[in-house]
Amino acid sequence: MSGIRSSVFVLLIVFTAMHGFAADGAPRNFVPEMEISYVDPETHDRVACGAECKRFSVPAGVELEIRVRVKKTGGDRDDHGVPWDLWLDQRMHPFPGIELAPCRNPEGPGIDIECWRNLANRVDWASWHSMVADRTCVPRDPESCSDVVVCTVADPAFEGSRGRGVYSIALWVDRFQSTIEEDEFDNFVGPVRVKVVPADEAGLPRGSEPKSAEETAARGPIYVPVSPKPYTVRHRSETKQTSFTLSSQRSRAKLEFSPLYPGVVAVEVEQSGVFEKMIVEVRKVSTGEVLVEEQGRGRLHLEGEVSGSYLKDDRNFEVVVRPDQGARGARGSITVTYPAAVMYIPWDETPGDDPESARDD
Repeated sequence: MSGIRSSVFVLLIVFTAMHGFAADGAPRNFVPEMEISYVDPETHDRVACGAECKRFSVPAGVELEIRVRVKKTGGDRDDHGVPWDLWLDQRMHPFPGIELAPCRNPEGPGIDIECWRNLANRVDWASWHSMVADRTCVPRDPESCSDVVVCTVADPAFEGSRGRGVYSIALWVDRFQSTIEEDEFDNFVGPVRVKVVPADEAGLPRGSEPKSAEETAARGPIYVPVSPKPYTVRHRSETKQTSFTLSSQRSRAKLEFSPLYPGVVAVEVEQSGVFEKMIVEVRKVSTGEVLVEEQGRGRLHLEGEVSGSYLKDDRNFEVVVRPDQGARGARGSITVTYPAAVMYIPWDETPGDDPESARDD
């Protein structure tokens, strides 16, 4: 087809102004909570180490329960759940001393994107992404990983990095940043130092036998990873389309869309009837900023990737079509395809997949 032109755009625009969040509600944010507990073998009371607890002593042989809760604020009601990783011996913290507070807009919602980037650059993401977790939960539905109990035996022979019989339990929600949140720096809990006290010192009845690991299998939708990244992320796309008629130089046609996740966005504008020269723009709605502009006749195809940092403030974009100077008008259709949902697929459920060969969309 004569007159067809194509272009590639990448939505990696750098901006420093503080923008408000989208009008359709507050951005999503996932906040993890972890409670470690056991049942006292003499009193049968549950002894717990809650949110502010950093050190905990437990008698050898008891069943140690690690309850993981993930609370979500903002976002859509039918929003997906997120995966999390749990370590039994993790002494380090990925964000020591890093908080989002200095980047928040003191006069309203929103954050300074450049400030956020500077904080993110202080994190050694590559090293953390290569660490193998002891337990991983991969959500099958929005609630499947939101409240899970992981059980293990308090083993005095456990070889921890802080010494024999010492656990350093830590939890990280969405370690591989598969979704965009208001604050990624509140996704880590721990490490909590759990010291196993010998049974005699703990007052266990003489002759009692500690439970074996086989007798205290993990409960809930838990998957033990075989690789540093125990799941792959696949995005489902959504397509919006509208027809347009431009009858004068002042005519404009618009199609708004809201990518919910980083990924590929494809825009196609196709004329019908007489091919007149037109101008196609992709804009950020909140600022009116033109991200890319292309001119041509017939059919224009633009494709690029929306980066995660560009979705931090809001997710509202629009395609604008207008006739070029001297054109008599035009009619046709606008189609845009963008990432609208996410799927998490465990490695052990995708035969042939492995961290080297599988592709994350």
